Amino acid sequence: MNKAQEIEDFLTPVATREKVEIVDVQYVKENGDWVVRVFIDKDNGITMSECENMSHIFGAFLDESDILKESYVLEISSPGFNRVLKKEETFKHFIGSKVKIHTFNAINNQKNFLGTLLDFKDGKAKINDVTNGTIEIEFLNIKKANVEL
Repeated sequence: MNKAQEIEDFLTPVATREKVEIVDVQYVKENGDWVVRVFIDKDNGITMSECENMSHIFGAFLDESDILKESYVLEISSPGFNRVLKKEETFKHFIGSKVKIHTFNAINNQKNFLGTLLDFKDGKAKINDVTNGTIEIEFLNIKKANVEL
């Protein structure tokens, strides 16, 4: 398990208690500093004050734990317009939206797909890809997926 996933797993119960969803976590080194980025959302969207509040809450939990040994910068924000799709439930929420999907393994000699998400069931995303038309992509084959404007 990578450190970003470990941080997400650690903070998810806190997020659930606070009635927010963790959309994604990034743990990266930038300009010599470790940065923990936590993208959060809820049904009606997330406000700046809610991000600030969650920064205090997540920061306190991370500081009290031994999950991060080195110093870090904590950033909390909304997922934005090009929201990452990481969970099966999230795919279902964005049926009808335009999505970009990158796969681990090629499907019809293609690894990058762009089109409308038509459905998500039985562990498969069905999209109307601009290149290949309607195609099903196994969830486990999805390397990265985003909502597109």
